Amino acid sequence: MNKIITTAVFLLLFFQVIAQQTSLLEASNRWILVNNKIERNEIYLTSYKKSKVSLNTLVLSFAENGKIVYDYETNSKTDGNLNIKYLDINTSESSWTYDTLSKILSLVIQAGYTTLDDFKFKREYKIDEVTDGFILMKTNDVFFEDLRRKSVTTSQSVRKPTPAKPITAEKKMMVTARGPSVDSTKNVQNIIEVSSKDRMVRNAIESNKDVIEEVKTQSVVMTSPVKINFWEQHKSLFDKSNRWILVRNRIERGDIYLTPYHESKLTINNLVLSFTNEGKIEYDYESDPKVRFCAGVDFLDIDTDETSWAFDSENNVFTLTLKGGYASLDDFKFKRDYTVEASDDGFALRRVKEHYFSDFRKSVKASGNYQRRRK
Repeated sequence: MNKIITTAVFLLLFFQVIAQQTSLLEASNRWILVNNKIERNEIYLTSYKKSKVSLNTLVLSFAENGKIVYDYETNSKTDGNLNIKYLDINTSESSWTYDTLSKILSLVIQAGYTTLDDFKFKREYKIDEVTDGFILMKTNDVFFEDLRRKSVTTSQSVRKPTPAKPITAEKKMMVTARGPSVDSTKNVQNIIEVSSKDRMVRNAIESNKDVIEEVKTQSVVMTSPVKINFWEQHKSLFDKSNRWILVRNRIERGDIYLTPYHESKLTINNLVLSFTNEGKIEYDYESDPKVRFCAGVDFLDIDTDETSWAFDSENNVFTLTLKGGYASLDDFKFKRDYTVEASDDGFALRRVKEHYFSDFRKSVKASGNYQRRRK
């Protein structure tokens, strides 16, 4: 009887996960692409709502026959974000497939920011359901072609100059009153050679001047880069009066996504946090009272006494030291560096360096196994 109940529960959860993931791929459902930089490791899609539309928001759906359909929508009441590069997808060269057994979504995408031909890739993703949407976690990179590099390489190829034809002079005989005839060819050749050398020297000097001026100009540009004020770009994130919903509780994996707090985004037990001025993090959990059940979600708790943050505004480096867990406050602790990337619906913290990661759960398991052996 217990085996039957266990099997029934397993099948219920299995089909529930399948139903959740396939809702992403229903042609009638539309999704907002939260961060346009899809050539990064993860793709974050949130459910479409008019309230989420800002300026030039990319809205897509996974259509039938493996096609991807998208359009841009605009909310005239919102201001544009100058830091966002708007993506265009070459739909004729893009497609998707889904393996129901491995639960792997394969995407072929050709797209760009200046043209439709900036890059093309084929990747396999695991679908991770998060608050109010899905994150596609890259598991395999089949290929990635940076088409911009190819075009730059082609344009930089230099054609070999065709050799100049030698200048010849007709052989003439000069008769002088003082002596026999003299071959003037040598004199003419000498004059031509001198004049041609003179022209070559002058041309070389002029061309060298142009090259020197160009190098000087380039060196000035290279040595005097424009400084970006990242604090001005991201100060809303660190304003303690602003609250952010943690999109995915598994923050020990990859990147961290934060979306601005709004009641319409709440599901069940959403972690809502804010960054205080003292380098601390304050958080609480909130839920939509209409939602009663949510399976397969690990709820994160943070040890705020052991957690802190710092932001280097000159280099756009966000350093996070965090201790937390799902079964307790002592599951893990890490210190990592992230770059802060703004999007239409919040911020992405892109991990660039890991100072350390301590998984206390492994030590507990190891000590438990040791005690069993002693017995």
